[in-house]
Amino acid sequence: MKEMILVINAGSSSLKFKIFDTHTQAIASGQVEGIDLAPSFKAKDAEGNTIAEHKWSEKEAHNHALVLDYLFSWIMETYKDYTIKACGHRVVHGGTIFSDSALITDKVVADIESLIPLAPLHQPHNLRVIKLLREKFPNIPQVAVFDTAFHQTMKGNATMYAIPYSLYKEGVRRYGMHGTSYAYIAKALKDRYPEIADKKFVIAHIGSGASLCAIENGKSVMTTMGFTALDGVSMGTRPGSIDPGILLYLMENKGYGVDEIRDFLYYKSGVGGLSEFSSNFYTLECNLESNEGAKRAYEFMSYRVAEEIARLMVSLGGADGIIFTAGVGENSAHFRSEVCRQLSYLGVKIDESKNGTRGTEQINASDSKIAVFAIPTNEELMIVLDTMRLSK
Repeated sequence: MKEMILVINAGSSSLKFKIFDTHTQAIASGQVEGIDLAPSFKAKDAEGNTIAEHKWSEKEAHNHALVLDYLFSWIMETYKDYTIKACGHRVVHGGTIFSDSALITDKVVADIESLIPLAPLHQPHNLRVIKLLREKFPNIPQVAVFDTAFHQTMKGNATMYAIPYSLYKEGVRRYGMHGTSYAYIAKALKDRYPEIADKKFVIAHIGSGASLCAIENGKSVMTTMGFTALDGVSMGTRPGSIDPGILLYLMENKGYGVDEIRDFLYYKSGVGGLSEFSSNFYTLECNLESNEGAKRAYEFMSYRVAEEIARLMVSLGGADGIIFTAGVGENSAHFRSEVCRQLSYLGVKIDESKNGTRGTEQINASDSKIAVFAIPTNEELMIVLDTMRLSK
């Protein structure tokens, strides 16, 4: 019987999944949304055709256990020629405990639980699904793939904040996120551009969540996200780096408590808050000419990304290339053009014809002093590869 690998990315009210065969070819993907309200399930085949849909009524009990039972029943019924070999999970925070993915054991579960204070909005949901699967399907090996693991190669100043060192020793330090995406880009460079893979690059992972990473010889040197997923460039609904005095102002003058501060930082800021129009970059781009807020937020975002690219070059001592990836980075030619225009003083030049041609990865002009690429990321593939490696 053939075998498949299941990849799961669990959130508070959603569960995304992708199914691969053991040759790393995608078989199907999908998600369940609105788990806390009225869940809806949709699955697509490898070509993007919808192959299944299901909705639960508002009167039914809603929880991850219900969703997982349905998902596994659907998989086993739909793919009767396959057995599930293993399951890989995206886990947000590995702290300094995990510098690599890990086969899930009782100890690994306990270690992930100990890191909940570092990612209180994400880690509990990752854990909930891991525990449910261990209970329901104890014979299926599970692997945790950590967003932070790739950045464990950062050293010294790149990991610190100018706060009491006793807090650093407690674990209050820069960790970084989107590590699975950066690991894929490093792998893509090695596979497709081996002659330059060991050089210095700044990677811009720009989507609804956004960060940048400086790599040399395929290793993380510095990244913009820090202790949490709030630092660095602005995002869809998160502000990125802000003066912490703003939070004191909100507490002292607006009466904000912890819950209001959390809501402000995670859901009410970013380009959504700045534009007062939309937190979706595509919507902003489509309305640059007609909406002042969209133009304001879009220009701010492109400026901040350019600024962070230049800043990360300090950690590398210069850069040989810039790589755009993730939803906005790999799909928006206009965004790439705006960012590179603001880096022209460094000799960055893109070829607008190449930039506007989908599927073209190297988009710099021939006389650019720094190479520029647009490379689609594939985080699920990295999870599959690690899951296969660790579950043999």
